[in-house]
Amino acid sequence: MSKKPIATSLFLGLLTLLGACQSTSQQTSSFEINLEPSELQVGTGDSASLRLTLTPIGGFRGTVTLQLENGPTGVSLTPSSLNVTTNDPIVQSLTLSTTAQTPANTYNASLKATSGDIVRSRSLRLVVEGSRNISGTVSLDPSIQSGAFLIPHPTRTEPRSTPSEPQAVPGELVVKLRSKDGPSAQTLPRTLQAGAVSLSLVRPMGLPGAGVYRVDEGLSLQALARVENMEALARAVASLPEAEYAHPNYILWALKTPDDPLYSYQWHYDRQHLNLPQAWDIEDGTSRQVVVAVIDTGGLSRKYHPDLTPVQLPGYDLISDPLQAGDGDGRDPDAEDEGYESRYHGAHVAGTIAAATNNSLGVAGVSWGAKIVHVRVLGINGSGSIADVLDGLLWAAGIDVPGVSRNPNPAQVINMSLGGKPSCTQVPSYQQAINQVNAQPQKPVIVVAAGNDQDNASNYTPASCQGVITVGATEFRNYRGFYSNYGPRIDVMAPGGDVTQDQNGDRYPDGVLSTVWDEQSDQPSVDFLNGTSMASPHVAGVVALLKARNPNLGYAEILNILRSTARPLSDQACTGAPHPRVTVSLRGSDCGAGLVDPVRALQAAGGGGSGPGPTPDFSLQLSPASLTLTPGQNAQVNVAVVASGGFGGAVNLSLSGAPAGVTGGFNPNPTTSSSTLSLSVGQGIAPGNYTLSIRGSSGGLTREASLTLSITSQPPPPPPPATIAGTRVFGLYIDRDGNLDENKSTYITITRDERRAPYTLRGLAPGTYLVVGWRDVNQNQEVDDADYLGIYVDSRGNYLVEPPRSGIDFALQSVASLERTFFTTDRLRSWLNGLLSRGSAGNQP
Repeated sequence: MSKKPIATSLFLGLLTLLGACQSTSQQTSSFEINLEPSELQVGTGDSASLRLTLTPIGGFRGTVTLQLENGPTGVSLTPSSLNVTTNDPIVQSLTLSTTAQTPANTYNASLKATSGDIVRSRSLRLVVEGSRNISGTVSLDPSIQSGAFLIPHPTRTEPRSTPSEPQAVPGELVVKLRSKDGPSAQTLPRTLQAGAVSLSLVRPMGLPGAGVYRVDEGLSLQALARVENMEALARAVASLPEAEYAHPNYILWALKTPDDPLYSYQWHYDRQHLNLPQAWDIEDGTSRQVVVAVIDTGGLSRKYHPDLTPVQLPGYDLISDPLQAGDGDGRDPDAEDEGYESRYHGAHVAGTIAAATNNSLGVAGVSWGAKIVHVRVLGINGSGSIADVLDGLLWAAGIDVPGVSRNPNPAQVINMSLGGKPSCTQVPSYQQAINQVNAQPQKPVIVVAAGNDQDNASNYTPASCQGVITVGATEFRNYRGFYSNYGPRIDVMAPGGDVTQDQNGDRYPDGVLSTVWDEQSDQPSVDFLNGTSMASPHVAGVVALLKARNPNLGYAEILNILRSTARPLSDQACTGAPHPRVTVSLRGSDCGAGLVDPVRALQAAGGGGSGPGPTPDFSLQLSPASLTLTPGQNAQVNVAVVASGGFGGAVNLSLSGAPAGVTGGFNPNPTTSSSTLSLSVGQGIAPGNYTLSIRGSSGGLTREASLTLSITSQPPPPPPPATIAGTRVFGLYIDRDGNLDENKSTYITITRDERRAPYTLRGLAPGTYLVVGWRDVNQNQEVDDADYLGIYVDSRGNYLVEPPRSGIDFALQSVASLERTFFTTDRLRSWLNGLLSRGSAGNQP
């Protein structure tokens, strides 16, 4: 065998070695990373960005896991992995986030990238600073559906609910002191001392031995604003030997056929509901004058309203805080409602009770002859202190209140469409005042609203007090209004309306129509409102009719008459379902004795003229009363049999007037209470408006109800979806005096086109902030009823936030339905517009 030359062998060997090296290089894959910057500053509760460059080597493919090592607790990295699928370098932005609990310090950390056995790392100097950010989520309340929120004329307003936790006047207590020689000899001490806390007397109250005391020293301003601190202080004061009881000065909130032209829109008076025309044939209130006190936001004493001014007697403003009163002074004989957030609530209540009736103007009142005394205890934001409310209650009944001239027209009926937490057992001064009023010689009857929180009325004051008539609310179907409180403390129900519905198809919301003042036109007006605040004056008006018929009736007799003659609600009617906002399941007994029946009540009252007795009768009530369908669609209509005068027979139902191709059937049929009409529209029916007649027959009685059916060729396009986009989230810096500091305030704009979005207010100055969200729906750069507004309030009613804080979540509501804080909308408008004029602090996607 021949030998190869040495040079050739060496050359072949080198080729073999090089080939082997090249093959080995091609088989080994890996990656490298680069991180910028190498030093990062981030605040607690904040986030910052890093730039990671990952370069594949040797055809590397796979998933690379990212992890921060030697960093503090509460730090997260997003994304936490990368998927490498090409040979190109990957440039990825990483978000490093901390929590509010992440310790502030400097850390020598590193970013570790791992894929199988391959590990790469880069050092990162991480500086965590004590951040002063506020973050959370802002969303649209479920009540805001698709499309813009529009206010027709007359307007519609949701019922006002009360805060979920009690609220109180900062630093104030109501204290009742013991007296050895009887209440008349009691001299209230100027100061009280409870441990390190000193209190001074603000003013004596109308309750014997009781006064309002305010903290002078011993607690900070921030501590005074917290209800739990004031409740603890009240317990300490109540333990003093000279004290009988003490509690915070809690805050309560504003919860014959006539020829009046707007009477037809007062559906709550017709024979399906209160049947007032038949009641007025027995007693219309003109046979004897009855004085009704409306303890509320005041009336229209300086402004002339043709439906209110003629029925008003002199009233009184008992609001002790001039800022809350909004009129520049304290207590005085001018009970004028100053408007703002009050929405002329007291005027609306008064109109239901006793608007001038059969005067060819406006609306009708329940009692045609009652006179109204306005007692102003709720201020420009619709709230007032218990101390002012109780002095107002005593004054209304003709009882002396220190520093106030006596009421020359003591009330025989008192309406209180107000309330709040806690229950009456926790506010002994309230029950004491009620007992004192009920003992007056004119036998006053106190009627109160149950509350608008879809909750047990036993948790609220004055609804849970004894010696009052507690009224829940019904809507057009004679079902419980979705908002109405319920439970064993309910005595009777009355129409309160529901502005979220138009069950009668009159193109107006099914609220209670009554008298207000239109601030835009500066003219007398009417408005659709709803709530137990609207139900209570219906009963107060009926009580005024009973008092006109028989003035000797007192609280116990009238309560018995109302309860024994009311129409009970079924379990379904008391629950209020079907309704999209009903969240409870109730028994009929949770709505007390049921819907008040003025005809039967007057019949049972005795006295006065004999009047015709109630005749057994019934009417038909449809829900809904109008439908819009396309060919091929089906729909259902609830047909309720509304009995009156003791009617109890079975009713046979039939349908007439339907065009060819439209069919319907009733189930059950006959019925004694309600039936469901199932309606079907066949194909090929010409578009148009049709009036169908639903007839009910029982014995010799026949009653009809009309159903409007609109058939369209195609359904209308859906409204645009409601979105959070365009919402501005404000961090309003509030100083120790409760004023806004614009220089320390900021806001951001949400751009995310969804119903909810996260937000972060960054780099805030130390202090306290009010977090507000506002969306200018009608684009007029003003906060008004067409807009969405939200204010963060925690579960205890505290609204000030101190950064750093996360989880500050809140929802936007229509301005009209927003639960009020003491910051009025006018005040907010001024603050927000001032910040907007300075320019945005940034957008947030």
